[in-house]
Amino acid sequence: MNVHILGETMRKVVLAILGVLLLGMAVPQAGAVSLRTSGVSPTTIMMLTYFYYRNYNALLPEFNATYQKAVELGVDNTTLSRAIELYTNATTFMERATEVSAGGNILASLGSYRVMILVRNAYFTLRDAYEVLTTAIQNATVENVTRS
Repeated sequence: MNVHILGETMRKVVLAILGVLLLGMAVPQAGAVSLRTSGVSPTTIMMLTYFYYRNYNALLPEFNATYQKAVELGVDNTTLSRAIELYTNATTFMERATEVSAGGNILASLGSYRVMILVRNAYFTLRDAYEVLTTAIQNATVENVTRS
């Protein structure tokens, strides 16, 4: 099995587990009115915020390189526009997270539920933009091979 495929599979498993954890946080227990009474610890919020923050920042250079590759391969403007739209939305989420953070520093506000939600949205939106580009590159590569 290819190491890249194995790594991708592990990433999906980890994200699925985190999704289940987040779903548990999003669906409060009967009568719960706050994070404290619903059982979500500040440590969990801190870990999730840092996880999404780190992955967002790790994906940014990958997105940029993939975008350049997509342009070089002649991916259509509609797809490139969609990727840029998603990228812009992701950066808007991250800017908003910075605005609501203590002193404009996300790392200083890791325990903030609001910041965690915004950083999470930024990461998943950037990931969607990256996937739009990788799918387009795969399709362009297949088309180039079939033309040859």
